[in-house]
Amino acid sequence: MDYSQLLNFILKYTNMLANRWKVSKMITPSKDFLPTIRKGDTEMYQTIAARFYSFIDSLSFSQEEKEIINVLKLEHTLRVVELSEILAKSVFDENDSEGMNTAKIIGVLHDIGRWQQMHNRSLSDTDSDHGEMGVALIIENNILDGIPENTQHIILTAIREHNKKYSDEFDGMTQMFVDIIRDADKIDNFFVEVKDYANNPLEKSMQKVLPFSDEHRLSHDIYDCIMNNRLADSSARKTKIDFKFFKMAWCYDIKLAKSMEIIREKQYIHDIFNDIQNPDKAMIQAYEKICAYLMPTSL
Repeated sequence: MDYSQLLNFILKYTNMLANRWKVSKMITPSKDFLPTIRKGDTEMYQTIAARFYSFIDSLSFSQEEKEIINVLKLEHTLRVVELSEILAKSVFDENDSEGMNTAKIIGVLHDIGRWQQMHNRSLSDTDSDHGEMGVALIIENNILDGIPENTQHIILTAIREHNKKYSDEFDGMTQMFVDIIRDADKIDNFFVEVKDYANNPLEKSMQKVLPFSDEHRLSHDIYDCIMNNRLADSSARKTKIDFKFFKMAWCYDIKLAKSMEIIREKQYIHDIFNDIQNPDKAMIQAYEKICAYLMPTSL
């Protein structure tokens, strides 16, 4: 499915999503998002957020694209900022305002490359990785000016790595921020998936146009990875059932105890699995394996 087909497909459901998620109007970043910066936010975070929204405003999008960005991307960014702050509070001292500030800056900037991708009429990381692109855009537009160089390095590393295969090669502080943004991003993706499964036909309709078989089975490669506490490669997805379990297995890439707690409390995995009609033995075993991994003793 090329960019224009995907655009038209998502647009078809935008109004429904907006109603479900109580997004009542088009959001113009410079007018509607900046006032949502909270009273307690630091001056530096407000400055970075303002530069981010200014960058978005500088890109040329059609009205249809703006509607999609409003519902699917800007809302995601704000939720990731909030999640990043929650996760940062779980690993840093409550008085560590610099740590909280850095986590929120990474959150607000983590998907900046996605806007450039849409501007370029592409949504594929194969053509241009949005993490790498985001780092280039941040540097090119001097978005981090005024932040100490060592903190800039942490922010850029976290943004570059947030969509990559996990690596633990970084120093302790950098690794912590990489883990925070990767977890926050995945948690919100679970949130979006559950809303789609439970409340509207977007996900199901999307699967109709994806190149996956309608066979009611879980492929052996996906099953084997799950039963061995491993992430599956995206190329292993063969059926629409695989598509669901591939996402549920993202739990194996979660690093922070607070993240696991949130996933358990929100029952994201249960809700995704519950959408599967008449699961067979292999599906039930895979689901139970993921649930067992989510228990507090797993970390």
